[in-house]
Amino acid sequence: MFKFANTVSAELGSRSALARYSYADLIKQLFYICCIGGDTLDESHTLQHQMQDHPHLRFASPDTIEYAFQQLRQKSKTEVAASGRHHIINEHKGFNKLLVSLCSKTGLLASSENYTMDSDGHVVKNTKNDNAFTYKKSEGYYPVICSINKLPVYMQNRNGNTPESYNQTAIIQAAVEECRCHNITINRFRADAGCYEKKLVEYLEQQSIIYYIRAEMSTGLLTALQDETEWKDAILNYQKVQVSSIEYSLFGRHQTRRIVAYRKKADGQLQLHQSDGYHYHAVLTSDYALDELNVLSFYNQRGCQGEHHFKELDYDFNWNKLPFDNMEMNTIYMYATLIGYLLFNACKKVFAEKVNFVTPAMRLKSFILHFITLPAKWIITARRYVLKLFTQKDYSALCCT
Repeated sequence: MFKFANTVSAELGSRSALARYSYADLIKQLFYICCIGGDTLDESHTLQHQMQDHPHLRFASPDTIEYAFQQLRQKSKTEVAASGRHHIINEHKGFNKLLVSLCSKTGLLASSENYTMDSDGHVVKNTKNDNAFTYKKSEGYYPVICSINKLPVYMQNRNGNTPESYNQTAIIQAAVEECRCHNITINRFRADAGCYEKKLVEYLEQQSIIYYIRAEMSTGLLTALQDETEWKDAILNYQKVQVSSIEYSLFGRHQTRRIVAYRKKADGQLQLHQSDGYHYHAVLTSDYALDELNVLSFYNQRGCQGEHHFKELDYDFNWNKLPFDNMEMNTIYMYATLIGYLLFNACKKVFAEKVNFVTPAMRLKSFILHFITLPAKWIITARRYVLKLFTQKDYSALCCT
């Protein structure tokens, strides 16, 4: 049987024998804070007061959580790129191992299936002293997350001015290898143009992973697409477009790879690169089995499966309200809430199998309305305590006997 505390200790280590709260206790506490709609560590006082008579749950003070996170924090690395730009990187290997381990042990990911990995960066806006100006013209951090079915399996936090493409191959390689250590098979990969680089493409080909990567529209590629004559009419995302595929040599090599593209009529005043009146989009892929429309449709699914979990992390798990004043501590907080996000998905998976009003797509606020703010009262009947729920929904399938 899966034991959360043992799994956390195996990857993060154990605290002092004199410590009253383990890392698992504190991570669960952050999850409980999110489950009551809390957005600060001070909500711990609310939990302490409301649950003081509970025989098993224990809640630490905000100071205890901060002290424990100080023990987990990792020193940031400063790397200087060829351009002279300084990149500040922070990650925790133990937490990255824990993410994959939890996905495996909770049954969220199975060893018998093949999965698609998505990689994407996300701007976490904040006003911390060590943030940086991002490409979205706001200050913040720019973490990169590798995910499977919206489940995070790897994270690296960066300062805001570090582009998503920086050191991407090393991140994806580490994520794939960690998944393989838990017998989770990655057979397909999707990403935006931040992963459009020779080193990553060659790595994916060596690993026999089929890839779908947004291609950067260079002058040569644009000219090749404009010269292409075989375009087919199609409907993509409820829009009329034309689709085609070509073989094109990339990255200064003679070897050609498949480019699947679509074009649509440009609106308004034309720009220099729209001399033929079309706007072009292209995807680099090693998939020769699917036709053009299915390749583009599968790539576009990353919007739901590779990006939408960022909204949940921002608004349900408090990434938009980071509690600490430096990136090292906030990175640990972000990892801990990622664990909470996985616990939430594990709960939904179990509940959805037993009751019809819980679905895997349920957001946290809807979950709170069904389980946290549910009116109930302990009554005595037949000489025993019974929890009476004031609702028309049937929760009996979730009750322990």
